[in-house]
Amino acid sequence: MLDFRRVELADKAVVETYLRASDFRGCEYTFGNMLLWGKHYNTEIAFADDLCFEKVGEGNETMFIYPTGNGTTKTAVSDILGYAKANNIPCVICANENITKSICDTFTAKDVKLYRDFCDYVYLSSDLENLVGKKYHAKRNHLNRFYENNWSYEPLTSANIPECLAMTELWRAENITENSADAQSKTVELDVVTRSFELFGELGYTGGVLRADGEVQAFTFGERSAEDTFVVHVEKALRKYQGAYTAINREFVKSLGGRYTYIDREEDTGAENLRRAKMSYFPVFLEQKYLIKLI
Repeated sequence: MLDFRRVELADKAVVETYLRASDFRGCEYTFGNMLLWGKHYNTEIAFADDLCFEKVGEGNETMFIYPTGNGTTKTAVSDILGYAKANNIPCVICANENITKSICDTFTAKDVKLYRDFCDYVYLSSDLENLVGKKYHAKRNHLNRFYENNWSYEPLTSANIPECLAMTELWRAENITENSADAQSKTVELDVVTRSFELFGELGYTGGVLRADGEVQAFTFGERSAEDTFVVHVEKALRKYQGAYTAINREFVKSLGGRYTYIDREEDTGAENLRRAKMSYFPVFLEQKYLIKLI
């Protein structure tokens, strides 16, 4: 029987061994997301049969993230099924397209559906760095407006984190009002950002900072998922300078030096404005995620 518990910082080295073994691209397969969003999604982990299991939610809203490691699909799903039956909860597994096919070839699914709101937007690093072609004309215009300023880019480190924290308060004032529909979700996100800065070194994050006239105007950070993929967890910019978002996006990808073929900019959670923004950078594909209901 799987023995689930909350994720702790001390789990990082062990969990990442399992993550590296599977080499999945999805943003859910990063330790930072597992740890820092854990209290909001009620994330728990368990280890068995050379696999690391992850579940989110509780009761009838429980969902299992397909596990990482070296175990077989049959073993992985059988362990999850056993836990779900013993706890009288639905067995709903979130998996990528290839794993979904493998599960459906081995088990009888009651329902399978694309989890569109949580599909990750994946881009070629070279596209985001170079912005070549007619489709990126508007992005280049935004960049040019920003590059007209006295600007600079630098890595995100412990030295400039205090300035980035101060910038998040300015961002809060610009973007969160008491009556805004997404005030709660944005507040939760900023809580995660603050916690990320507190644990930046321990989590091994990589990030960048953009300045204009010496003041921090944007920052971003994330971590790798698969060997060929870097996941951008957070990107924030102020409104004062046109093109700041476009510039931090490009300058950060440039700073990665071609280490990763793909940049995963995570999902849109069904938010229409966010979906338009992510599509405007022309993803090379969506990392599709499916929900497979077995019981």
